[in-house]
Amino acid sequence: MVAPTRLRLIQVAALLPLLLSGCATGGQGSVNPFLNGGDRQIHIKVLNQNYYDATIWAVVRGARQHRLGVVTGKMDEEFTMPWKSSEPLQFEIDLLTGGTRCLTDPLMVDPGDMLELQIAPDFGQMRGCRLG
Repeated sequence: MVAPTRLRLIQVAALLPLLLSGCATGGQGSVNPFLNGGDRQIHIKVLNQNYYDATIWAVVRGARQHRLGVVTGKMDEEFTMPWKSSEPLQFEIDLLTGGTRCLTDPLMVDPGDMLELQIAPDFGQMRGCRLG
């Protein structure tokens, strides 16, 4: 059995490199050391299970901020977009037929997050989506 004082020293020595790496920002300001290499983007995978093509928009603070692109019917696409801080994000999904569109509920998103957006085969049955 290890003496209590020796055990305490081992615990402190094991934590010291973690504490030091958390403080070493290299003069970059408030960089989050827990982000994957300072990833300042989000990654979005869109699974379009609907027959129709869909244009996907990122909506921030009620306004369209970024057009992700078009996802062909019955296909999947992956997108990335710049994302600097923790804030709510919504997606607007516009089907390329008849002007049918949907706005998702807001979701709190952080830089480096990976999101998956599924477009249901029956567009009117999508949970968390308001048709407009």
